[in-house]
Amino acid sequence: MEDLYRVIDPVFMGLFRLVPDPVAGFFAGTFLLAMISVVIGQTTLSIAFLFNRKYVEKLNGDLVRWNNLSIDAIKEGNKEAYKSANERANDAFGRLFFFSVAYSAASLWPAPFALGWMQRWFSEIALPLPFNIPLVGSSVHFPFVFILNFILASLIFSSVKPYLPYFGRIHKMLTAPEKERERLRSFTELFESSKQSL
Repeated sequence: MEDLYRVIDPVFMGLFRLVPDPVAGFFAGTFLLAMISVVIGQTTLSIAFLFNRKYVEKLNGDLVRWNNLSIDAIKEGNKEAYKSANERANDAFGRLFFFSVAYSAASLWPAPFALGWMQRWFSEIALPLPFNIPLVGSSVHFPFVFILNFILASLIFSSVKPYLPYFGRIHKMLTAPEKERERLRSFTELFESSKQSL
């Protein structure tokens, strides 16, 4: 890893030297590094999505189908059919949940990599705060600044992502099938329809 950090040193350090003032340069460089981390993470996530797209869509379809069948079974008072359909819906939900966790990891991996690089250059620099923050203290180090910038960069990138050529295409893939496939019904609808029939 150290060898890789040495290779990318000129590129990453260049981000911190774009502004002549060292303090402003640190904040500007940290934000740009955070934005690069977000873009690389989102690119990894999109590749993972494209690779597993059919399987994820199948899981989504299974979840909707078994969930709706379980609601139909309750309407008909068929307890055995409800238990069977609900078990299958929970299984599909569990698989989707762990896929979501894996996707999140795929989008976050550049952050610890960037923090590891910053550790080599900024580990002994403490930035004084104008006031004391509980559990943080009167000064912060580079991880605090990077994480705040990573959150900000994620919010900015999420807002512009649908309008970028590649990510816009991925966004359409994620949202268009939702309009076409069967809608996931909730138990609230079941209760509301029961009230109306009374």
